[in-house]
Amino acid sequence: MEAGTYSFDRFTHQFGRTYVEGSEEYLKRVSVFKASLTRVKAINARNKKEGHPWVAGVQSFMDWTTEEKAALNGYKPAGSRHSRLATSAIELGSSEEALVNASSIEAVRKQGGMRREEGPLIRDQGNCGSCWAISAAEAVEAQLQRQGISAETQVAAQAFVDCVPNPEHCGGSGGCDGATGELAYAYARDHGIPLEYELPYNGRTGKCHPNMAAASMVRVTSWHALPSNKAGPLMKALVEEGPVVVAVDGEAWFDYDNGVFDGCSKDAVLGHAVLAKGYGEDKGHKYWDIQNSWGSGWGENGHIRLLRHGGEEDDQWCGTDNKPKEGVGCDGGPAEVTVCGMCGLLYDPLVPTGVKLEQPAEGRRGQSPSNLLARKTMDWIKKQPEVQKVKTSDNDDEEMDALLDKLSR
Repeated sequence: MEAGTYSFDRFTHQFGRTYVEGSEEYLKRVSVFKASLTRVKAINARNKKEGHPWVAGVQSFMDWTTEEKAALNGYKPAGSRHSRLATSAIELGSSEEALVNASSIEAVRKQGGMRREEGPLIRDQGNCGSCWAISAAEAVEAQLQRQGISAETQVAAQAFVDCVPNPEHCGGSGGCDGATGELAYAYARDHGIPLEYELPYNGRTGKCHPNMAAASMVRVTSWHALPSNKAGPLMKALVEEGPVVVAVDGEAWFDYDNGVFDGCSKDAVLGHAVLAKGYGEDKGHKYWDIQNSWGSGWGENGHIRLLRHGGEEDDQWCGTDNKPKEGVGCDGGPAEVTVCGMCGLLYDPLVPTGVKLEQPAEGRRGQSPSNLLARKTMDWIKKQPEVQKVKTSDNDDEEMDALLDKLSR
């Protein structure tokens, strides 16, 4: 949406803000909004003058402070290119795939990957740094879609937020404070992930229930870590394997409205995770098509197109992440890393493999949503004072089922 004569009153109505006019909070948000509006107008004036192919506009972040926006950065890949979980991944960084040539791929296919209208449903991470969990879940959903399963079948990203540990403190401590894509897939491999309707996303780090009786579980056999800082393998993967989780510097994205974004410098602090869906070209501008996790009202229906230099230029358009502890750094990690591509998106591409939707095991059949509700009700009953007088055990399902039946009458 164009800035123009856009007012704070219009903003509060459009985005559902309920500030009390004249209050300290109201005055603070008015000030932040005005600064944001001034910045958006300045960006558009500069882009027009210098010929940049994108437009800034009014977004829901116009009244957010810098600190509040920074909280959305939750992607914390390993301090070194390959994490200590690399033995569980399919690592091809030193294989012949690293020799895949972007120019040769473009010569055959000018655009590729999943179309904009396809793919996982757009999510909004809220004010939780769960981009790592959402992008990991979306890549799994894309694999399910490639198997013919509907996009309505969503994986519970909340399970990643609640349960995935971050033992190496890769810029955070897990949950809304950040973790790694590799750790998310390791958890999905070892425990499985329930579907969204059984554990809805709430944007908070909650208690983990690794053994919840879910009607269906999704598992990941492994993950494919693409060669770092190489455009060719990413293009090939988008065509042959499906959408890819990538780490980016998204600090300059908040004002993006539409067009091919070229607003990142070569140096980038990687702190945001998104889903790369494809690549293409528009009016002479090559781009990567990216699905974000800031809601469908942001950008181009929840997407952004990042400038793709083409050929081998992407591999050579490199800078330094000199603040790895703020984004990619883990305990004992390097002081800086080299990152290539617009906003650093070529540094850490990741694809889940062997994704499958499992039906319940024999001992867990019949765990429909209604039965799950009954189980949760039973757990609540166990905690009630009158029930404490009944000698039961958590494993005595028959006794508790009888008690539940009696109390529900």
